[in-house]
Amino acid sequence: MVKWISHLASDQEFRVRILTRVQEERDWTRRLWVLPARLARALARRAGRQAVPTGITACRRGTNIYGIMFLKPLFSIVKNKNHWLILPLILALPLSGPSCQTVKKDGGFYKTADGGENWQQIVTIEESQKENLAKANIDQIIADPNNADVLFAIVEDGGLYVSNQFGESWKRIIPETNTVFNITADPKQKGFFLASILLNDRGKIVMSENGGADWKEIYTETGKNTFISQVRIDPFYAASLLAVNSEGLLIRSADQGITWQPTFPFQEEVKNILFDPVKKDSIWALSEKGVWHSGDGGFSFDLLDLGGTYSSEMGSEYYLLDKIEESLFLATEKGFYRSVDGGKVWQKIITLNNPTEFPPRLFQIIPSAGDSLWILGAGMTLYLSRDEGTNWKPIQFEIDRHLNALAVKKDDPKQMVVGVKTVKNLLVQ
Repeated sequence: MVKWISHLASDQEFRVRILTRVQEERDWTRRLWVLPARLARALARRAGRQAVPTGITACRRGTNIYGIMFLKPLFSIVKNKNHWLILPLILALPLSGPSCQTVKKDGGFYKTADGGENWQQIVTIEESQKENLAKANIDQIIADPNNADVLFAIVEDGGLYVSNQFGESWKRIIPETNTVFNITADPKQKGFFLASILLNDRGKIVMSENGGADWKEIYTETGKNTFISQVRIDPFYAASLLAVNSEGLLIRSADQGITWQPTFPFQEEVKNILFDPVKKDSIWALSEKGVWHSGDGGFSFDLLDLGGTYSSEMGSEYYLLDKIEESLFLATEKGFYRSVDGGKVWQKIITLNNPTEFPPRLFQIIPSAGDSLWILGAGMTLYLSRDEGTNWKPIQFEIDRHLNALAVKKDDPKQMVVGVKTVKNLLVQ
């Protein structure tokens, strides 16, 4: 290859410059890919008497248009009849620059008012004419249990938002931080919310007693290396709170955050933790190791036997855990499971999604006088079932992002709001 270049270039100085670049490439594999692009730039500079841009001035999704930058030098080569320069220049076109993809404006929220038949993207930010949520990734949505019109949502790297019209428009709150990890509402005390945030590089828990209008700090992590990943409010005991930090340390408060007590060290990331909705002092948690249960309010936990840790027939990658009435639900890379006896026996629910590529990321059951509505979100599809998962109706979203959060209006279940998110690694929640 070096000999071919030497014969090709007639100018001694130009040949020395090319040969020097070849010698700088020590890795032969890398040399075969990088050299044509470098050669093309050098040839284009020699023929066109100007530098070839190294950046991309225009972008079109999924298209490498760096070759457009070579058109003027290429025309100059043809005009000067230096035809021997054309071949290496053309060979380098597909290697000369990275593929450029724009961020699609398919983010934010999607709302339906007719039970899922029709959906509308909602990206409006109140009091803002320039900004919107079209490119936003949504981490969490919760409905105010005491006000059916109010929703709260966490936007990835965008902070906390509230909607007073069930998703029709959104307003930014707690503008002091762009990093919010979790938010939860008290099902009994109106206007009471907890949120875990990052403020001044410190993980904190903040509390609101007036529906999110004002917030005050009630807990701060010891250092800058950890943050509070989960916050929960006990549905049975007044003023009883729970939180887990990024290292898996569970802490409890019995006086609405005035004092805190460490109760259990999971010693690993906790993906989800929740109070049992029907049993006092019963807490469920999900980590990389599996499903944990506490029957004493979080002072001790037992790891459920799912058939052998990391070798279970139910899988070893855990994505979703929820407790709805008497049923416990678990999503893994091998499927979606239900237990009605506290995790002793599991029944696999056959779903339409491929659990390895598109694991469920959201699940809710909407009770009704007749058959309850099951809602499962996986990938770009929402699945509805009226017979407890025997038959599913798929609702396909023509977007690239994944369905990641869901809120259903308490007094009108036909109204639903979905939040979507770009998922880079399916094995990471």
